[in-house]
Formats: sequence, C-alpha cells, structure tokens
Amino acid sequence: MNMKWYLITAALISITFSSCSNGEKKEFLTDIEQMESKLDSMKAVANDSTIHFPNQVNISVRNTILKIKNNYTPDTIDYKLAEKINGYKEIRKAVSKNSGNLAKVKQTIPEVEKKLADLKHDIENNVNDREKYQEFINYEQAKVKEIETVLSYYIETTEKYYNRYDSLHPIVNHIGDSLIELKSSKQ
Repeated sequence: MNMKWYLITAALISITFSSCSNGEKKEFLTDIEQMESKLDSMKAVANDSTIHFPNQVNISVRNTILKIKNNYTPDTIDYKLAEKINGYKEIRKAVSKNSGNLAKVKQTIPEVEKKLADLKHDIENNVNDREKYQEFINYEQAKVKEIETVLSYYIETTEKYYNRYDSLHPIVNHIGDSLIELKSSKQ
C-alpha cells in the first residue's frame, strides 16, 4: 500500500512539474517567435535596396567637390561657399561611416537567427540546461534590441544626410558647373 501511494504521489508531482514547464515552454517559444518576427522585419529593412545608395552619393559628392577644387581660384575666401562645401563634404564622410552600421546589422541578424533556432530546438526537445532557458532568452532579447538600436540609428543618420545631400547637391553642383563655364570662357 505504501508503495502504491508513493507511485501516485510521484506521478502527481511529475505531472505538476511537467505542466509548469509546459507553460514556461510555451512562453519561451512565444518569446522566440516574437524575436524571429522582429528580425525578419529588420532584415527586410536592412536589405531594402531602394533606400540605400551610399556609393552613388559618395561618388557624386567626390566628383562635385573635385569639379570645384579643379576650377576654383579665388582672390578671397567666400565663407558662405566654404561653409556649404564643408557641409557637403561631411555628407560623404558620414554616409561612408554609417554604412558600417548597416553592414553590422546585416552580419548580426543571421547570427542571432541561428542562435534562436538552436534555442528553439533545445526548448522544444527539453535539451541542455532548462534552468538557463530564461537567461538565454534574455540574452537574445538584448541582442535583438541592440540590432534594433543600430538599425534605427542607421536609418535616422542616413535620412539626415540624404536630406542634406538633396538640399546641398543642386547648389554645390551648380557652383561647380558655373566655375567650369567661367574657366572655359576665360580661355
């Protein structure tokens, strides 16, 4: 009789623990699915080729600045012109530097996706240290948040400098073209 009660008690305890772990398991899997969804969205933004053309901007800025350098021989310094040109030059530096953020995002997303797939497999199959699942989830959530922060910074910075390019390029390019015409007319 004692053995029978022992087995029944053991079975009840086992069922109780497995039902708790099933609830946690579902919660962990839900967290992973949410992170995977965020990563998919960020990957779509990072790989959207319609909003990223840093090479074209850099080439355009470099060529326009060269046009001015090769044709501008002032008697005095025009500070307003110098300020516009410096602001224009800054575009190239900022866009080049910021493209590293996009590269970081593009590199990190697949790494985190792989870690999430492995963690999901472990949770679904009760593999490895189940006591550390929450710790692993928290770590991956921090990584996803970091990617989100870097991507947001990239987008904001890109927009800022592309807007500056859109406003300054016609002015600076016109100055370069005018200098070429002026130099041609003097020859």
